Amino acid sequence: MSDTSHAVGGAMDGCHPVVEISTTVNGRKVKRSVPNHYRVIDFVREELKLTGNKEGCGAGECGTCSMFVDGKLIKSCLAPVQKIDGRVVETIDDLDRDAGMTLMQRAFHKCGASQCGYCIPGMVMAATSTLRRNPQASRDEIKEGLGGNICRCTGYQKILDAVELARDVNNGSQPSSALEENAQATSFIGQSTRRLDAPAKVTGAIKYAADMFMPNMLHMQVVRSPHPHARILRIDSSAAKALSGVECVLTCDDVPGVDNFGVFIEDQPTLARGVVRYVGEAVVAVAAETLDIARAAVKLIRVDYEVLPALFDRHLAMQPGAVQLHDFAANNICKHTRIRKGDVDAALASADLIVEQTYDTQAVEHAYLEPEAGLAYLEPDGCVTVHSPSQNITHHRHMLAKILGRPINKVRMIMSTVGGGFGGKEDMIYQGMLALAAIKTRRPVRYVFTREESIKVSAKRHPFNIRYTMGLQRDGRIVATKMVMVSDGGAYALSTPGVMNKSAILGPGPYDIPNVWVDAIGVYTNNTPSGAFRAFGAFQSEFATESHLDLCAQRLGMDPVALRRVNLMRDGATTHTRQQLDRVLAVECLDAAVKAAGWDAGVPHRQGEGHPPRQDLNGPGNRPPYLAGGRTASWTPQVKHRGRGVACGWYGIARTAAMDRAAVWVELDDGGTVKIATGVTEIGEGVLTGLCQIAAHEMGVRPEDIVLGDNDTARVPEAAHAGATRMTYMIGNAVALGCREAFGKFRSAMGAYWGVSAESVHAYAGEVWVEGSAAKRMSMEHAVHVLKKERGIVIVGSGLFTSAHTPLHPETGAATPWQSYVFGTHVAEVQVDDDNGEVQVLGVWAAHDVGRVVNPQQVEGQIEGAVVMAVGHALMEEYVQINGHTTTAAFAKYILPTALDVPHVTSVLLTEPDPKTPLGVKGIGEPAMTPTAAAIVNAIYDAVGIRMTRLPATPERVMEALAAKRAAAQEAAAAAAASSPAPAAPSPATADGTQPA
Repeated sequence: MSDTSHAVGGAMDGCHPVVEISTTVNGRKVKRSVPNHYRVIDFVREELKLTGNKEGCGAGECGTCSMFVDGKLIKSCLAPVQKIDGRVVETIDDLDRDAGMTLMQRAFHKCGASQCGYCIPGMVMAATSTLRRNPQASRDEIKEGLGGNICRCTGYQKILDAVELARDVNNGSQPSSALEENAQATSFIGQSTRRLDAPAKVTGAIKYAADMFMPNMLHMQVVRSPHPHARILRIDSSAAKALSGVECVLTCDDVPGVDNFGVFIEDQPTLARGVVRYVGEAVVAVAAETLDIARAAVKLIRVDYEVLPALFDRHLAMQPGAVQLHDFAANNICKHTRIRKGDVDAALASADLIVEQTYDTQAVEHAYLEPEAGLAYLEPDGCVTVHSPSQNITHHRHMLAKILGRPINKVRMIMSTVGGGFGGKEDMIYQGMLALAAIKTRRPVRYVFTREESIKVSAKRHPFNIRYTMGLQRDGRIVATKMVMVSDGGAYALSTPGVMNKSAILGPGPYDIPNVWVDAIGVYTNNTPSGAFRAFGAFQSEFATESHLDLCAQRLGMDPVALRRVNLMRDGATTHTRQQLDRVLAVECLDAAVKAAGWDAGVPHRQGEGHPPRQDLNGPGNRPPYLAGGRTASWTPQVKHRGRGVACGWYGIARTAAMDRAAVWVELDDGGTVKIATGVTEIGEGVLTGLCQIAAHEMGVRPEDIVLGDNDTARVPEAAHAGATRMTYMIGNAVALGCREAFGKFRSAMGAYWGVSAESVHAYAGEVWVEGSAAKRMSMEHAVHVLKKERGIVIVGSGLFTSAHTPLHPETGAATPWQSYVFGTHVAEVQVDDDNGEVQVLGVWAAHDVGRVVNPQQVEGQIEGAVVMAVGHALMEEYVQINGHTTTAAFAKYILPTALDVPHVTSVLLTEPDPKTPLGVKGIGEPAMTPTAAAIVNAIYDAVGIRMTRLPATPERVMEALAAKRAAAQEAAAAAAASSPAPAAPSPATADGTQPA
């Protein structure tokens, strides 16, 4: 079968009629002639270069483009430019031109309401509009006002706190001092130091890749495959090349080096080479003078395809005779990870109870608010430089050098500010095209994805099918676990091998199980590639384990907390990979969470078993249920049923089963400041602020005295990628070691200057003194001056932190995959409406062993964000594909949690320092993700007696399960009545764990 793909119609010359617009923007009158198809967001960003307001979706769904026109809040991506002619426009860029930050922006800064920051300008505008309408707005009215704005990072809780703070200060119920920095303590570690990047984010001043402009800049667009699997027969780009303003057209033939790349397996071409393997794969790239010309050019490119048989089912893809998508992957298996411990078959044979169930998790879109973007250019020395929000600039540089056929020192990666990553920006899916275009044209080239392009092309969370078998004793002790997990890896490997490893290692959970069998199999298909996503496979496998444990608790008639407490690892436990642990805080996390939640012990869905109902519902720590229009409703247990669920989790910190490292350089600089150079890649979690706190603590200065050089492979030592919850753990420890070396030199030099021992010299917050001497004291600025001018000393240091992990044995999985683990427990309370299947998560109590805490506010923010992301995964989010084509390619169809959906989150931090690291820190970005979805699903069962084994638990699926439960109950009652006139005994649980009424 053959096919020819090309578009017709439109403005083939890239030209459009223009319209003259006269308007007032941020108090300044402007008059411009612009293309008549421009929207307000185009006029503001592209014409006026006011980039504070962002474009996140182009469809009015995310709110990042929110601005005021004649004082009214609008979604500027939906408004044609003609709408502002003769009107007054107000953008985030100059919201408070006199004071620098408005009261609202200061409140966002104070409350830690900004993480990646991409949504924040729109949030600030919507919050400002809400309080302009009603200065006394309640929290529920504030939620309603922000309901049209999406945040993927924060979990909304701190955003809502910020708006309430701004309201209260404005109304005088709180003093203006409530906006100030907290009082200085005796250590900068452990303090909620405000994010150093927040002022630039809340004002829109910080630049993301799509905000960058350069003189003589070209614009890129890409022809992408309309087929999931096809052979490329011919590419005719002659018409596009002839179009005025087109500077280059690229295909795979323009790649000068070795044209394959990948995170674990180098199986992906820069542009499709001979074959396309998924819908949206890049085939041809165009760089042109304007975006309109580039879009017109791609419509002129003709690609002839021969459509090939495609694989969409991962199980069928492994069958003999299936089409082979990659020659090196027999049976289309990308990765098979095995964990073998003990004798599972013998243990199951001796078990008192065997429980079997199958679980399915869905493909999930990262939905970072910043679509992929980048800017590439050639420097005068011939070095090609790429700015992009890459989570792994080190690896991307290595791959680019090979693709471009250039020495690695002639390739430079600079990570632009990242508007959300969550693992999705670890993949180098467009930087190679940008670099090639810059080299070929010798001009800067920028490429910005549309939201639809981002969703269609970028990697997804791996969907898993998990067959679970667990054997237990009557007292609840687990004797054996068997998990067979098959995952859809999509067309290219990306992070599939790593995801299979982590899902297998962590899948059986933080439990002391003597006999374990795990198979984790990642399969190539012609679906959108799957890749790294927050919690990296552990989310899926631990969801199954924690759901299964509740099913086991129901079968045993046990409290689910008690079942977990019997089995949790303790000090000295041996893991599933036969690693012996020393300190284990799993039980402590469980106890802390259930104490905070006030857990009422008993079997799940006890009312369905004829037991008295729970006594811990509708208490403190919950939000009220939400109704449309900013209203909340009281609990009506006849229709709206509440329940609680619990789930535990664990997570290994830093790279999996592989050596991990991070390096820094430190210099004590003029003015008593400190320069830190390290390749850290901040993706919104706040690591830059945390590193400044660590450096300030170690060097005796203040966080604002730190100058942090980062994100540039030409200027800083390697610190590797942003992922694996490794940032504070790896780079923070490297910073501490580098600062300790530098400060040791400083103490020695100052001791020599003062004629005292080095140990007697101390420094804090920019002051240096000798212990016990009032006379020997000076500022750090003066001390640096003395050492440089009088003694000729420049204080420098370096730090290297290495975390040694051993690889998995290929047959048994035996290894030391990580040296440090984080444990955690979540309790969730939900309300289920049996009229419409709606599930609202009202409260989550999250206890985690986080090690020594650098910044409590940021740790809480990571937990809150992870919980809300997991709420989306549990109840609403699903990337749907039919025969390789997505039906959810926009935020209007891909449903995300908003401020109206989020629970109140109570974070409980266990702060025992990790003895394996210099600082005692661990991490929390991913561990906080793993328990939430299972806790929610377990709470649904507790509320209404239906066990949701497939995510997400949408209202439709909840209603189907409720209907099936009622039908089973009626059938059981009819059968009982037919067999005996006596009252029937309660029916046993069905195979999927549903308890008939």
